[in-house]
Amino acid sequence: MTLDNGKKIVSLRLTGFITTVVYVLYIFLAYFPKVFRPIMTEKSLTILTVVLTAAYLILLMRPVILKYMYLLFSADERKITLRWYKPGLMPGESKSIEIPVERFAGYEIKEQFMGLHSYLTLFQQVQGRKAAYPPVSISALTRKQREDIEATLKNYKSVI
Repeated sequence: MTLDNGKKIVSLRLTGFITTVVYVLYIFLAYFPKVFRPIMTEKSLTILTVVLTAAYLILLMRPVILKYMYLLFSADERKITLRWYKPGLMPGESKSIEIPVERFAGYEIKEQFMGLHSYLTLFQQVQGRKAAYPPVSISALTRKQREDIEATLKNYKSVI
């Protein structure tokens, strides 16, 4: 099984780009040629600008606040692979986990911050002990994608 959330990440980046263009156009039209002056007072224009700026920043920061990550999950009869990176304003480095099926020692899914952040932790057998990889945010996945990953991981037998 192979799963990735590339479409969601592309749509988030496209939304960020479009909102940036719209915001810049608004600022340009509102303050340079003074298009809104005949229909709005200075105070109402300032209030509108503050509201639009707040909305713009929330849309732009949404992937950071919700800890979205691009994920590629792949599982076959030989290994389980999980690759990820942060696609936010300052993208992070790409990271990867590969666990041979014969050393897979289970998984754990935890939710934090009132269910807004979900994390997947994979475990591997190392020298007879259970070792945990760092948790990976799976908040950007849909409910169905999370269920698919969980169903796939349940099919693998834990060695510990």
